[in-house]
Amino acid sequence: MKHILRIFTIVLTVLMLCAAVVGCDYRRPNTDDEGGGLQADYEIDFNLPVSTKATISVIIPDNDNERKIINSVIAGFQEKYPNVTVETNFLTIDSYEQTVTKQYSADVLADVIWCNSQNYYFLVSNGYALNLDNFTEDAEAANLFNYEEDFSTEFKGMGLFNDVRYAVPRSIDSVICFYNKEILSAAGVDMSIVQNGWTWEDMLTVCAKVRQYYDGKGQDTYFPLDSNLTWESVAYPVIKSLGGEVLNEDGEFALTEEASKDIVAFVQNLVTKRYIPSSNEQTSSFESGTGALLFQSTSIDNYQTRALLKDKFDVVSFPLINGENSYSGMGFAGYALNSHLKDDADQLNVAAAFLAYLMSYDGQQRVADEGGLTLPSIRADLSVDNPEANWHKKYSATFNVEAYTWGAQYKTREEFLDNTKAIFTSSLISAMNKYVGSYAVREPNNAYKYFKEEVEYVFDSVVS
Repeated sequence: MKHILRIFTIVLTVLMLCAAVVGCDYRRPNTDDEGGGLQADYEIDFNLPVSTKATISVIIPDNDNERKIINSVIAGFQEKYPNVTVETNFLTIDSYEQTVTKQYSADVLADVIWCNSQNYYFLVSNGYALNLDNFTEDAEAANLFNYEEDFSTEFKGMGLFNDVRYAVPRSIDSVICFYNKEILSAAGVDMSIVQNGWTWEDMLTVCAKVRQYYDGKGQDTYFPLDSNLTWESVAYPVIKSLGGEVLNEDGEFALTEEASKDIVAFVQNLVTKRYIPSSNEQTSSFESGTGALLFQSTSIDNYQTRALLKDKFDVVSFPLINGENSYSGMGFAGYALNSHLKDDADQLNVAAAFLAYLMSYDGQQRVADEGGLTLPSIRADLSVDNPEANWHKKYSATFNVEAYTWGAQYKTREEFLDNTKAIFTSSLISAMNKYVGSYAVREPNNAYKYFKEEVEYVFDSVVS
């Protein structure tokens, strides 16, 4: 039955994808051979007069945080170009693909499109996102920025597919470990080991103390770690750190059974020691104030503004799983440009200027201060070492803000996706997340088999 359900799910996914493309051909007209993005055959004039009059539109998720962030960018941009109107449209995350597809097909999709680490592949594979190579080159020629010098290493690795930029991150989301100071203190944890650069063994030592503490209070359904193993920003670093890979350079399934045994044993160690739940019996959580540790990439502000957690937690780097061979996850949220803009030079110029402002020193300072985006800036001159950088200025005296930027050499995105077509990426990520966070937890004996089967189904589901 599980086998049949997996086939049905993948077939359904393919049917949905086919609705958005012509004949299910992932090499669409007007796309390049490397993954779907339109060729960068346009020029941008960034020398806009202050008097420029235009209306551009931005589509974002329908929530207060995103409104606050985009409004801060709009306010700063309109100080430079007071006669430019920026209209805001909204969508819901669960209807992202359907909304974007319908609006793009009707030529009413916004000029600037919100995206994140996952759904920007969807934009690329369908040709909705403009290839931004010329955007970068033309902005440099206009002296708006120096790409190599002005931006962080993490920024340069995100928003890409096959080394082509299709999205501009507004910040970098690095996975770190949040911890509840009160619970760790009550459990008698030696806090000297909870520091940037700590190891997985150090983290397990903390879990052991917290497990003992919970058991002593009769809290059998409390678990020390909210691991988020079903999230690619944790799942993929686990695979990579233990010597595995999902796809090889030829885009073929590459995980070996030997590596899988180590990965499954790694996850099972957390289960058997009751550091994470094996099913749905968990009643504790970091966010409710009852869980000790959490792997997340959100801002300090997100939890410091909650009554249950205010002043009760701190952060530390993601634990090193395998010494110098360790990996930790990173992602982004940001914006792409509608590929239709290449046919409207005036509109493209203004929308591109909006993106360039977001990337500027002033834009990044505003998005942190007025927009409340207290995550590491994409700019090298707004690093953790700059005391005036708004993203950490508010919290640097009381929180370990260096956790967000520590260990840049260990950070990775899902690089294996560059070895395949963008149309496959969402399904591959889903399969990987289930492998680490579900199969390795609940069905360890079949985890490798199920993962390999699902990857094969993904590739067999679309015929070029």
